[in-house]
Amino acid sequence: MDRSLSRVRAYVGVTAVLASVALVLTWRWRPPVDWWSIVVLGLLCAVSIHSRVRRLTSTTGLSTSSIVQLAAVVLAGPTGAILVGVASWLLEFRSSKRRVWLLNVSLFALMGAGASATYYAIGGTADPSRLDTTGAIVSDLALPLILANVVMALVNAIVLAGVVSLAEGVPYREVLTGTLRSGGIAYVGYGLFGLLLVVLWSSAEVGPLSAVLVLAPLFVARWAFAQYAEQHAAHERTVAALVQAVEAKDHYTRGHSERVARASVIIARTVGLSQQRTSTLHFAGMLHDVGKLGVPTRVLQKTGALTDEEFATIARHPVRGLEMVREIAFLGEAFQGILHHHERLDGRGYPMGLVGRAIPEFARIIAVADAFDSMTSTRSYRRARSVEEALEELDHCRGTQFDPQFVAALTEGLQRTTWTPAATPDDDLDLDVDLDVELEVDVVPGGVARAVRADERAGPVDSRDHDDPAFAEERRVPLELPADPVDDGTGRSEP
Repeated sequence: MDRSLSRVRAYVGVTAVLASVALVLTWRWRPPVDWWSIVVLGLLCAVSIHSRVRRLTSTTGLSTSSIVQLAAVVLAGPTGAILVGVASWLLEFRSSKRRVWLLNVSLFALMGAGASATYYAIGGTADPSRLDTTGAIVSDLALPLILANVVMALVNAIVLAGVVSLAEGVPYREVLTGTLRSGGIAYVGYGLFGLLLVVLWSSAEVGPLSAVLVLAPLFVARWAFAQYAEQHAAHERTVAALVQAVEAKDHYTRGHSERVARASVIIARTVGLSQQRTSTLHFAGMLHDVGKLGVPTRVLQKTGALTDEEFATIARHPVRGLEMVREIAFLGEAFQGILHHHERLDGRGYPMGLVGRAIPEFARIIAVADAFDSMTSTRSYRRARSVEEALEELDHCRGTQFDPQFVAALTEGLQRTTWTPAATPDDDLDLDVDLDVELEVDVVPGGVARAVRADERAGPVDSRDHDDPAFAEERRVPLELPADPVDDGTGRSEP
């Protein structure tokens, strides 16, 4: 049995035991009284879970169940809140894997227990209808319920981070902070809706009808988010199809696009890029080599030095890539990462020889990620460098080839996560290619660039190492740049 799977199973078992203990202790403390409220709220939670947006982004979903469960802390009591949480997943029993179903049931039980313990420990009222002043509502209902909501969010993040860390081998701290960052704001908003539901149900004596008044607008919003989720999924399918086509043509770099995208996301999260830009950067990393579809297979898989014509064909792949995807509007800023990921800070890159900050941010990030994966990947004709050696080489080249900020960000990010490079059994191969190779590009009228390799120790350049900065010989490379301006999604346009 896979070691990580056995750990996940053990983790789920422990979580289920803790949930059972919490239910027994809470039942002894305050047994359920209002079964009518428990049944109604339980059904609402179950419907909410069943109709949730299952994939808002690659890592998040959307459900209103936490609103109902938070309100249940007050309306159904501590034990009722746990039972409502358990009831949330009854409709999912047949459609979910047993291990996943048990984890979710246990998680919701623990969330209800934690929220209830917090609410009543700090003096939260069990009967909001008796609160007749604004001050009493704030001190005995609103504040305790808000704190209970915070505890509910923490329990959710803590338990989920544990299972994700064990299943995927990602450091627990990274998963925990990512979960809190992506879901924290949503829980704050849900807490306010939960408070509104309690006030309408009990204090205003609207009863179960209050659920319709509070949740109906949210279900409309859920429908809108579902449309967005489907659109996002369609975008990912489009990108995946293009990447699959590239890797089917160039099997030597299979998995390279995914690893470059992952390294780019590590850098983005370390430097604090927004979630939206990070998602777009992920697309850019996935598609940075899509232009290889326009390169003949015989050139991509050639194992010796390239002719002038072959070199020019390889060097044009960023431009070809932009031409292929420029009509895909959702890529936005990703266009610039695709076109400029072979530029250098010192202006000796291609296709346009941009200098320093004139190189778009996405391109500077992908350049670091691309070179890192190239160096740490073992291929049939050369041995990989270790992660430490690759980072050391990147650091040596910062300021000339690579942006120092993003080299440092990758180094910092890899300290908090596990990196699995590509590998083959060819451990006896000797790699003698220096990364710090002078690459000078002079863009002249007519779109012609002159690339010069100053370090001759690299020897003949293999076409399959085009993503390594050592890929350069003294050549004149015709670069056919797009004739029309390109909108990168930031308000800029570039020819």
